[in-house]
Amino acid sequence: MKKGAMLFSCIGISLCMHAQQKMQADSLGKLQDSIKMVTVTATRTSKDVMDVGRSVTVISSEQIKQASCSSVAELLSEQEGIYIVGTGQNPGSIQSLFMRGADNSNTTIMIDGVRLTDPSTDHGEIDLNELSLADVDKIEIVRGSHSTLYGSSSIGGVINIITKKNYAPGFHVTASVTEGEFGAGTSQTDANVLLNYTFKSGLYLTGGYHYEKTMGLNATVDTFTHPLSYQMNPDRDNYDKSEPFAKIGFVNNKWDVYGEYRNVIQNSDADGGPFKDLKGATDHFVRDFFTGAVNYKVNDNFNVQYLGSYSHDYRIYKQALDTVDSYGDASTENDMYVGTSMSNEIKAEYNYKASHFIIGADMYKESMNVNTYYVSYSSAFGNNIYAHSLDSTKPSQANTAVFAQADLNGGLISSKLDSLSLIIGGRYTNNSVYGGNFSYELNPSYRINKNSTVYLSYSTGFTTPSLYQLYAPNKDGDFQSTSYTLGNSKLTAETSNSFEIGLKHRVSNNVYFTLAWFKTVVNNYIDYVYLWKKDVPVDSLGYGDNLGDRYLNVGQQTTQGFELNAFVKLSSKLDVSGNISLLSSDLKYSQSTVDTSQTHGNQVQIFDGGAFLNGTNLSNTNGLLRRPGTLGNFTITYRPIKGLALTLRTRYVGSRYDAQYVPNLGPYGALGYVNIGDYTLLDAFASYDITKNIFAMLRVENIFNTQYSEILGYATRGRGVYLNLRYTL
Repeated sequence: MKKGAMLFSCIGISLCMHAQQKMQADSLGKLQDSIKMVTVTATRTSKDVMDVGRSVTVISSEQIKQASCSSVAELLSEQEGIYIVGTGQNPGSIQSLFMRGADNSNTTIMIDGVRLTDPSTDHGEIDLNELSLADVDKIEIVRGSHSTLYGSSSIGGVINIITKKNYAPGFHVTASVTEGEFGAGTSQTDANVLLNYTFKSGLYLTGGYHYEKTMGLNATVDTFTHPLSYQMNPDRDNYDKSEPFAKIGFVNNKWDVYGEYRNVIQNSDADGGPFKDLKGATDHFVRDFFTGAVNYKVNDNFNVQYLGSYSHDYRIYKQALDTVDSYGDASTENDMYVGTSMSNEIKAEYNYKASHFIIGADMYKESMNVNTYYVSYSSAFGNNIYAHSLDSTKPSQANTAVFAQADLNGGLISSKLDSLSLIIGGRYTNNSVYGGNFSYELNPSYRINKNSTVYLSYSTGFTTPSLYQLYAPNKDGDFQSTSYTLGNSKLTAETSNSFEIGLKHRVSNNVYFTLAWFKTVVNNYIDYVYLWKKDVPVDSLGYGDNLGDRYLNVGQQTTQGFELNAFVKLSSKLDVSGNISLLSSDLKYSQSTVDTSQTHGNQVQIFDGGAFLNGTNLSNTNGLLRRPGTLGNFTITYRPIKGLALTLRTRYVGSRYDAQYVPNLGPYGALGYVNIGDYTLLDAFASYDITKNIFAMLRVENIFNTQYSEILGYATRGRGVYLNLRYTL
């Protein structure tokens, strides 16, 4: 185990030992609010996190304020089991989330219980840059497969971003601005305003605006020693974002109704890829997102709810004329990616004694389109124009499902068993492309005493193929006439089996820790492959033998790990918290799992690693790409006087593998694995409540200006200094 991992393990053990000593010595007051938080995401009923037989984190509004993070992604990256690529890079860089090692597309992201996706992307996942903290009340995280309640893409877990409501009658204002820099010549402005008026009748109106503008770094790492003319003076990559939003709702003792609209507009400079600076390329993204809900409380034990959404987004990528060599050859490219999605759900909830029952049905439908226009201008060979659209194909798919869950308390049988609970649930989903899928969960838990809960969880999950994986029309083989399309309409869903065992324990009113061990196996793993002629030996393959690239169900992914999270209030002025996550993973391939009707018996080469399937099992035992084996976070906060908080926070990220193109991996090259070293970052914060309504924070990130890498070939931010001011009425 690396020194960093050992350090965080020792910290966690020391915290628990010290907690026992403090418990015997004295009682130090009340525990931090997060320990007694209530979650609704884990079981879709309001429940104390101690009573939930899952690994759950609830980040409160006060914690969000004190964390002083500029984005949802930064806040999430501090939680156990979560690694987000892109949070340390140039603002606007695509951010990808890996929870418990699951792929980015295998974690469900929601706003107020409504799934947020981007059907136009390769895997259907969103870019976390979309998400701001402007009107966030709290964030709930449920780790592990949760497809029974939330359907596709919940293999890794669920993150529910819950916006603010339930204001007291009257007028409310929150406004904040953050200014800072993270390197020479850089600047970052982040501003939010939120207005609310709540009537005594229960009617409320909320509106707000989030704005962000960054003058950034060159997002790529420049490795050229003798650059050509177009590579001189690499350009900086800037980013700006605006997000207006509005909400109208009504709440009383029977009804909870609302409708909400938010519009996200992002503009970022783009580059050509790792180590490839590109001038004049831009990425413009727009989303219109409508959500609404109606909840009717029939009586104290029974309520029904409708939840719906509609999303339309588009991304326009533009590449300006770019001189590529001394001959004056140039090219330009315009791509437009469009995605739409719609969801409708109705569910009923019934409470009987200490048990809860849910039954529901939902429908989710998505569609996409791509328009590409590419022109190359060559002084030697003339012009080449390429254009295509998916208008004729109109890729779309729909999931319709019914689901049920029973959260049973042992008290139904005997009062002696009221400490025992069992959650049992199932979901049947019918997909318009590949057919049916059944997922289920079994989740017993036992409340040892009022301060301790032990639990087990076994659940199955699934992730449907993305529209791009199903329908991408590209034919990239040596000859169009013999090439397969990149998209594969015969793909089936990835399916998973997840097991978890955990313990939650309050040592005292001032100490809390959780332990969890998990293992998840994903079958029918979808991967990107090359196809080659079946009758040609691998050593003899060459031009004319390549039949194109394609997505196939071809692998089995296994992740398992251990998580520890602890909080200790050492005194009324001092508290510490920390978490450590250990992960091991592998991806196995087998020729026997390949559907030959999709390959017609031709040879399969895995692009990640370059291996050919030849009838024997092949295994990548080095771990999955961009997923560290060790993660650790440690925070200490000291409050010397009322209203002032001083915080030190350190984050350790273990070594991991990234991919780099290697020309000699197979006839046309493939991605080879490259080890990226570990790193440790130290941040410091000083916050002060100037008045009851005015809050200020000074934040210094990456104090030692540590040089590190998140993605091979892309730059990361250096030391950053930020000042945040907030006004609340």
